[in-house]
Amino acid sequence: MLSVANVRSASGAASYFAADNYYASADADRSGQWVGSGAAALGLSGEVDAAVFDKLLKGELPDGTKVGHENQHRAGTDLTFSLPKSWSVLALVGGDKRIIEAYREAVIETLQWAEKNAAETRLVGNGKVRTVPTGNLTVALFQHDTNRNQEPNLHFHAVVANVTKGADGKWRTLKNDRLWSLNTLLNSMTMASFRLSVEKLGYAVGPVGKHGNFEAAGFTREQVMAFSTRRQEVLDARRGPGLEAGKIAALDTRSAKQAVADRGALLSSWQGHAEAAGLDLPAIIERAQARANPASRIPTAGTSLIERGKAWLRDFAERIKGNPADPLIPAHVLKQDREAIAAAQATASAVRHLSQREAALPREALYKSALDFGLPTTIAAVETRVNALVRSGDLVPGSGEHKGWLTSRDALASEHRILAEVEAGRDAVAPLLDSNEAGARVKAVAAINHGIDLNAGQEGAARLILASTHRTIAIQGVAGAGKSSVLKPVAQILSEEGKEIIGLAVQNTLVQMLEHDTGITSMTLARLLKSWAPLLEDPGNTRLQAEAKEALGDRVLILDEASMVSNHDKERLVTLANLAGFRRLVLVGDTRQLGAVDAGKPFDLVQKAGIARADMTTNLRGRDPQLRLAQAAAQTGNVHTALGHLKGSTIETQGDSALVAAEQWLALAPQDRDGTAIYASGRLLRTAVNDAVQRGLKANGELGTTALELTVLSRVNATREELRYLSAYRPGMVLEVRSPDKQQRLPRGEYKIESIDEKSREVRLRDGKGRMRSLRPSRIRPGEKGDRLALFEEKRLSVHDGDRIRWTENDHRRGLFNADQARIEATDGTKVTVVTSSGLRHELERGDPMLRRLDLAYALNAHMAQGLTSDRGIAVMDSRERNLANQQTFLVTVTRLRDHLTLVVDSAEKLGKAVAHNTGEKTSALEVTERLREAAAKGLAAGASNKDDHSKKPPELTKERTKPFEIGI
Repeated sequence: MLSVANVRSASGAASYFAADNYYASADADRSGQWVGSGAAALGLSGEVDAAVFDKLLKGELPDGTKVGHENQHRAGTDLTFSLPKSWSVLALVGGDKRIIEAYREAVIETLQWAEKNAAETRLVGNGKVRTVPTGNLTVALFQHDTNRNQEPNLHFHAVVANVTKGADGKWRTLKNDRLWSLNTLLNSMTMASFRLSVEKLGYAVGPVGKHGNFEAAGFTREQVMAFSTRRQEVLDARRGPGLEAGKIAALDTRSAKQAVADRGALLSSWQGHAEAAGLDLPAIIERAQARANPASRIPTAGTSLIERGKAWLRDFAERIKGNPADPLIPAHVLKQDREAIAAAQATASAVRHLSQREAALPREALYKSALDFGLPTTIAAVETRVNALVRSGDLVPGSGEHKGWLTSRDALASEHRILAEVEAGRDAVAPLLDSNEAGARVKAVAAINHGIDLNAGQEGAARLILASTHRTIAIQGVAGAGKSSVLKPVAQILSEEGKEIIGLAVQNTLVQMLEHDTGITSMTLARLLKSWAPLLEDPGNTRLQAEAKEALGDRVLILDEASMVSNHDKERLVTLANLAGFRRLVLVGDTRQLGAVDAGKPFDLVQKAGIARADMTTNLRGRDPQLRLAQAAAQTGNVHTALGHLKGSTIETQGDSALVAAEQWLALAPQDRDGTAIYASGRLLRTAVNDAVQRGLKANGELGTTALELTVLSRVNATREELRYLSAYRPGMVLEVRSPDKQQRLPRGEYKIESIDEKSREVRLRDGKGRMRSLRPSRIRPGEKGDRLALFEEKRLSVHDGDRIRWTENDHRRGLFNADQARIEATDGTKVTVVTSSGLRHELERGDPMLRRLDLAYALNAHMAQGLTSDRGIAVMDSRERNLANQQTFLVTVTRLRDHLTLVVDSAEKLGKAVAHNTGEKTSALEVTERLREAAAKGLAAGASNKDDHSKKPPELTKERTKPFEIGI
């Protein structure tokens, strides 16, 4: 793995980095060597001179020129490249120095890429600071061979001096931000290059893991861990309470690195350790050397080496091409060499993998994803293939602030179709009521029948729903704006006018809440779209269209939490609205709250493109003045102000936030616990809090004494493209086939993964009756849209009488819904009695499949929490959860409560910085390519007159609107 750190001190740095050298003293110059065009420009080459190096880290160039500010100069950046353990053992214990040189060459190749793509400096002019590329680094490369426990650990310190030469020939300090941000990509490209080299050396490689890392084939995990006591120390420390234990374990378990007194004795000790672990290193190396020597190979009788090579290439091409042919790989590419074919497949897979979650992506993210699929290719070949996809139009470059980003032609087309369908419904329906009548009537109904005094924003939303001439409209409402207070009287008026109203939501829990709060009969969006999938697949079918108009025509459909819907589903919904002739499709949500899991932010997109919209800007939920101020600040993205308002109720912890949150909840009176929710920012924290609460309740005798031990399924977060690769599967996992795969002869059902056959590229499966079957992931159709396959890990879960659980799958027949909560009423050896949130009681027999689809529910994460409300809450967030410490998660967490929030964090200051710098916002293909700039400008101008007064003038009455079909692709 590659780690990045700033060099703490320039004094004596060269002595430290050169101290731990595997080579004999005669070869010491091969450990400390200068790398980079910056070094060449300074006249530095060959062996690193300690005095020159130390001065350079202080900002003093060889000619005496000073760079940077006196006493404020950052010395440099240490990029530490570390080989996976098995390769260190083969190189340092087995003595195959070819591996050392292969890794050194891969590291240098990566450093050369980094100086072309990550070397930058700052220029100041006209009072502004600009970042400009320089294309050169000055690097001192040192080899080390042991870890802090004096175990074999081959790694290189690439110490990048804080100097770089600008285009004007002047030396300045280096801006190292991109070196930090690209560290995982740099590791992936190093391992990709190293892979090709060791395969040429005759070695086989094992499965590719995180950031492109892989062990040598033939090493068991036990053999790897036999030389990894340092790693085991960290793993043991991570088993402490709470998520943070893993974050600080590496630092807490560090000991001072000791000099090696007798290298001969150390090597003998290592070799003895290898024998004890069952490793015959000389035999492994000898076999690799034999495979690397073509002359030693004996061809199959009657088959030349060339013919065998061609046959291998054909087999490889067919395997990675899949069946049918990959739409992102033209046929002519499959006639190229092995590396080019692998690059094409890896890049196509990376495009699909990343595009499932985001509509646009940084180019470097695409490079990393391609390399991490573990196919035999390099960064250079992947860059070539990405450029080819840009030339062909399959990928479209971003511009402006998104220069360096890419989106796909498909993503652009999808967003264009969404806008076109919304535009097709403009002025397409008759208003349900006159605007003035609608305003007066809804206020009267709200006051008389529901005791609600609607504010201006709420009234404006109601008028838009009832009086618009547009089929699809948007209600943009901040968290706690009181949408149910609007929808209840609106639903009553629609009923009085003889119009059926149907509610939609993305989760069953939100469906239940929508029905409970508004009385509107509702369903999940997925259920609606599945029901009309045949029409959406064949929109020209007049029979299906007639059926849709009969079932949905002239109805009013309201989509709640519209920000959580992806491009794919939103496109199908607005298409169905026009095909079936909805009288109204109302999109209700908040663009600042959490988006969809999958790609796109269409609710934000349609608003920026000029959809008819009403704004609800007043938070009616927060009743506590201080909490309300925090919620208002969070809504505007002012994170530090929000945290300031929460200071009095914030608890900072040292590595045990899950325990602290559990203690806070358990210390409440039982009647207060019911009104106090626990929100955790992510899955790991949620699980830790759930476990801690259950332990506390059990210890206090509040749960039944008898535990029912269950084996439950936890969904593996894998994209459809990842499921096309063998590396996604591990023995012990469970594969669910949701629709039959006739090609691979897999009926619908659950299968236990028994083994992985690397040679045949097959996953061996056992079905529920014990019969063996197989799956070839590479045969899965590329670009499939549906989730026909789902992968799960099994985990043990103990439940007791009184435990609070949630379902992780649906059983509509029995009223058990995904994410809905229930309570364990009683357990015995044969059955479990549960009571659902709606009061239904079920007795589930021991073998009931729903007993595998549940989890504890004392804590919820942000995606589960959006749309929910409670009086009080305890929220757990961690600044080190990079992806989850964002503004959207923070906003959802803070705005769920009415009266009080206790915030449990590792550091309020660090959390504030992390959240402020990460919006968490999804990407839009049209935004990244700036095709919405003109449209947004027109929409802003058109809406200026009624921007802040929707209650007085419905926005749809302004006819001058940007038309989405004017935005070309």
